[in-house]
Formats: sequence, structure tokens, C-alpha cells
Amino acid sequence: MKRFLAFLLAALTLISFAACGETEEVPDDTSETDNSIAVTNDQNTPDLPAADTLGDLSGDFHILVSGNWTWNDFAADETDTTVVETAIYRRNQYIKQKYDADITTKDIVKYSSAMGSGDGFKALYNDYIAGQSTYDAAMVGTYDVATLAYNGLLWDLNSIPYINLSKDYWDQKANEDLSMNGAMYYTTGDISVADNRATYVMFFSKSMVEEYGLDNPYDLVNENKWTFEKFSSMVKGVGADENQDGAFDERDSYGLITPTDTHLAILSAAQERIATINDKGGIELTFYSERVDNLYSRYLDLIKSSTVLNYQNVDAVTADDRISMFNNNQVLFYSHTLFYMDNLRDIENDFGIIPYPKFDETQESYGNLVSAWHSQFFCIPITSANIKRSGVIIEELAYKGKELLTPAYYDKTLNGQYVRDSESSAMLDIIFDNLVYDVGIYYNIGTYKEQLTSIYRTGNSLVNIYETYRPQAENQVATLNQYFSMNTAQ
Repeated sequence: MKRFLAFLLAALTLISFAACGETEEVPDDTSETDNSIAVTNDQNTPDLPAADTLGDLSGDFHILVSGNWTWNDFAADETDTTVVETAIYRRNQYIKQKYDADITTKDIVKYSSAMGSGDGFKALYNDYIAGQSTYDAAMVGTYDVATLAYNGLLWDLNSIPYINLSKDYWDQKANEDLSMNGAMYYTTGDISVADNRATYVMFFSKSMVEEYGLDNPYDLVNENKWTFEKFSSMVKGVGADENQDGAFDERDSYGLITPTDTHLAILSAAQERIATINDKGGIELTFYSERVDNLYSRYLDLIKSSTVLNYQNVDAVTADDRISMFNNNQVLFYSHTLFYMDNLRDIENDFGIIPYPKFDETQESYGNLVSAWHSQFFCIPITSANIKRSGVIIEELAYKGKELLTPAYYDKTLNGQYVRDSESSAMLDIIFDNLVYDVGIYYNIGTYKEQLTSIYRTGNSLVNIYETYRPQAENQVATLNQYFSMNTAQ
């Protein structure tokens, strides 16, 4: 497979691509090992040959972990005490015992470090330029991994021996939303819980639902009545200037507390996307339609009401204030990513979890955005020294992640420690079954993600945003499609 390297582009804006020579092709020497694979056609287990037929896979297996606000799901030792850390340690020990390979990591996770040309991108880019093979695999922040993909620095995972992305321990929604011309340069699944932790959800106060005599949100979801119209009416019906000082702040009550990033999540909730992979395998701009315009017209009306606190526009309201407000029955709905459960775990006020609302009752399924800023994705750099070895160990890490890591996070942590009732557990199933990965956000097409997150402040209309940045967006889509088409050419 021919692959081309484009030079580093400024931030995430696609201006031009500069291709250079071919990189190595997938080795042809896998045929013998392929013949030894016991293919079971079982979606629950990997199709791998016996370990003693694979040759020497021993030594350090080095994984780069980077991102803005992500988690290292590969580093733990016997002294760690949480169930998730114990699962990570047990998974690493399994790899050690079976293949004599030691999972090691370089962790460069830090705030705002993965915005497209950040630490993760630079680590792998510099490795390539230097002709080094430092990393066998990587978990990289979303914007950086997208830049790595269109710069030709990642293997198509479908071409890696022994990796089978159709297995149930790989995320099939990611396959659907992120596959470019049949190629998958980055993905997620049971190998990590970063995608789950970075998924947008709605927390709600059971006390306020009861106090205001509102419909049970769980029933609304189960009866297909949890729509934007219902959500909006509930938010607008709650909240007050409690101290009558004419200013809404942390001393007052609200129907909704939200950050600006949820302006993107509401689009995914309607199962809409800035851009979509079409049936030809290319990126297609799908941002604007009458349906989306209708959604944002109503959404702007909602978030500008006095019953909504957009806290990223109110500097005086701190994170501690918001937690206290939710605990004190001052907030009906709190919109955030699921990792925020860490902050709500010990509050006294009883709360539940539900998905984002549908656009209307005709919508087939709920939609829950995996936040680009908060998440990271698995990939294999083209500098990986031995892709057969990488394929075996990564497939095992994903499979054992299903057996160890996911249950530790989902069953024992979320449901065992954080979630307050069985109804929320059922809601988590709905949420995780309907994840949304938006390539329009990940590749920052048309800068639409910035325009939407600032829509509260600018008050700009959706049609004006769309038309103003459409030439840039269309050029980016055409360039990306051309590049990925060359990159996947045989």
C-alpha cells in the first residue's frame, strides 16, 4: 500500500498537502503465520495462532499516551488499589506471561496539549523524521490523531496482521463513523475506557423533579418522549432569582447548567453531524439542513433564557460552586461528560443519568457525542518496528480489555460505586450503544466546531455560520478526500 506524508499543517486548518516518498509496505511474510491461525468466526474471541508459533515477541512494548484530558489505561502496578488499575495490571501481566512482553508507556497527558499539532503529534512526527521506532502503538488525543492520519503517519489498522476490527471488543460505531475509503487509521473499543469517560450525558436532580412535579426522565426515555421540546419545557419551567437581586449567579436556581462544548453535543443528540462518511467512503459535509437550523434556533432560544447557566461565560461560578449547586437542589439538569461522575460521586443529593434528548419522537435512536477535546484514540504509527508483533499484542490488549478493563470500569466502578439506581444503569446501556463520532469536529472542517461553541456569545445565525465558512469547509473536504484516496490506493 502506498502512503504519502504531508508536511505539518498549521493547527488544524487544511491549506495544502505536500507528499513525499513511499513508506514501507505491509510485510508479505505473514502468510505462514496466517495459515496457523485458528479462525473461529467467533466475534467474542481473537483469531490468533498459538503463542509458541509466533516467534520471539518479548521485550518492551512501548505505548505513547497523550491528550488534553485523558487517561492512561496501560500503566499500573501491583501497588495500585482501584479496580480499574488492578484490571490494567492484570492485563499487562497476562501479556507478560503469554508473550514475555512488558507494556511500558510514555505519558504526556496535559491540559490543552492535543489541539492538532500538540505533544502527541510531535512525538510521532519527530520519531518519523528522525527515522526512529520509539513507539509500538499509541493512544493519542483526538485532534492530534486526526492530524497524524491525514499526514500519513499512521497505519491502516485493517492492514495490520492479526487485528480484526469486526470483533466485538472493537467499537463498531467507530468503524462506521471513522472509516475512510475502508481504511481505519484510529479507533477505540474495550482497549480503553477513554471514549466512555468522554461521552456527553445529562445528570438530573431527582429532588428537583419531585419538587416541581415533573415527568420522570427515565420514563420519558423509555417511552420515546425524551425529545428536545420536552427537555426545553422542563428547563424553562425551573429556576429562579432566589435572592431577588436581579442577577443570576451561584446563589440562584436553574433548569440547566452547561458548558459551551455541549453546543456540539446537541447536534449529535439529533443524530446530525458536521460531516459524515458517505456510502463511497469519503467525507461529506452534512452540517446544514432545515432540520439542523430548526434545532439550533430552538437551542439558542433555550440557552439564552434566565433558567440556563452557561458557566464558561460566567467566570465567578467555579467548579466547586457548580457541584455545590447541584448538591443543594439548585440545578435540575447538569450537562457534562461522563467522567464528571468522579466529582459527583460523594454528593448527598440523589441524581440520575440519562442520554441527551432526541430531536423528536420520529428519530430512531438517541445520540451521545464522544467529546473530541476530552478523548483519545488508539493508533499504530508507521514507524512501529514490527507490525506483526504490534498486531498480536494490541489484539490481545483489546480482547483482555473486554474481559478485565471494561467490567472493572462499567460494572464495578460506574454501576458498583457511582450510579445510584438500576434505571441509570439501563440508561448507560442506551448511551454507550449510541455513541457519535463526528469527523467534521475531529478534522475541524470549516472551523464549524469553534463557530458552534461560540454561538451563545456571538448570537450568529446558523445559516450565516454555514454560508460564511462553507467555501473553506468544501475545500477542506475535497482535500481530505483526495489525500485519503491517494493514501489508500493499492
